Amino acid sequence: MKDLNTCRQEIDAIDTQIMKLFEQRMKVSKNVIEYKLAHDMEIFQPEREKAVIEKNVQRMESEELKTYGAAFIQDVMDISKSYQAEFIPTQDLYHPLPHKNENIVVGYQGVPGAFGHQAMLQYFGEVDNKNYPLFEDVYKAIVNHEIDYGIVPLENSSTGAINDNYDLVRNYNLYIVGEYNLSISQHLLGIKGAQLEDLKEVYSHPQGLHQCSHFLAKHPQIIQKNYTNTAASAKYISQLQDKTKGAIASLQAAQLYNLDVIQEDIHNSSMNHTRFIVIGRHLEDSPHANVCSIVFTLQHKVGALYSVLKAVKDHQINLSRIESRPIVDKNWQYYFYIDLEGSIHDQNVKMMLQEMKTHCLTMRVLGNYQQAK
Repeated sequence: MKDLNTCRQEIDAIDTQIMKLFEQRMKVSKNVIEYKLAHDMEIFQPEREKAVIEKNVQRMESEELKTYGAAFIQDVMDISKSYQAEFIPTQDLYHPLPHKNENIVVGYQGVPGAFGHQAMLQYFGEVDNKNYPLFEDVYKAIVNHEIDYGIVPLENSSTGAINDNYDLVRNYNLYIVGEYNLSISQHLLGIKGAQLEDLKEVYSHPQGLHQCSHFLAKHPQIIQKNYTNTAASAKYISQLQDKTKGAIASLQAAQLYNLDVIQEDIHNSSMNHTRFIVIGRHLEDSPHANVCSIVFTLQHKVGALYSVLKAVKDHQINLSRIESRPIVDKNWQYYFYIDLEGSIHDQNVKMMLQEMKTHCLTMRVLGNYQQAK
């Protein structure tokens, strides 16, 4: 058995060789990124990475060390990509357009009195607007130039993400240009003269029902019915004029559709808020932007997400949200959405985005906007 000092001396000698080779490798990796940029090539080439790892592992004699060898080569390539990111020009990465404020038409999902309608009025004020039955209809209207902007809910403080809108903003290749946090109060509504004991069914959007799950659990005799929108459910029962049918919606909806408030504030949490996003056709500029939203995909391998999050950490940027959504045609693979504090105009954010891109299969900035208060 070798003594410890001998082992340390041998490791020092090996490390000396490794560091000399490491310097040589990093110099060549700089040449690689310069060539890719000059020839407008994809920065991240996963098939090439896979081939490099396999080729180097085959060179090893020790079977028990091959797994460690693969991890070693992967780490070296990740370090190389971080180094290469320094040579990607930071200017002209993104070209945001100015925000449009005049002569605009805004779309929302639901009917007048819906929370989307309220969020629109709070964010834009009195503007020309159109309402649509489904969330996807709002996105289609933007793409078809029927409206300039749409406003849709993205997450609720009690019930979490509205996944449809994560998928739709990506599928329709649109951008987030702003956000608004709306305080949500849910109320049990019925036609004139209806009482709680009369109700056999209650209608609302699935989110509305979920936000009132504690109240509804105390009244199991009332059957829950999903509807397209909270205010639309209020309009529906107003048309039916049936005492056995109620709705969960806002006070504004009760007034608009001439309904009685059977019970106020039936939502689970007193701090019930919904974050709405404003979507548009272009990435827009804001002098007060302090949130950057990004969607990306990764190789399906160990450590892929870690490499991206490490780039965020290394640049000391706070990650305020992360969500994953399945890629429909690839089992157990996902799109990742993150919100970061900062602006794409910040040099540190630019460098972080460059480094992230070297680890991603695809990456797109979804928005650069001011955080809602």
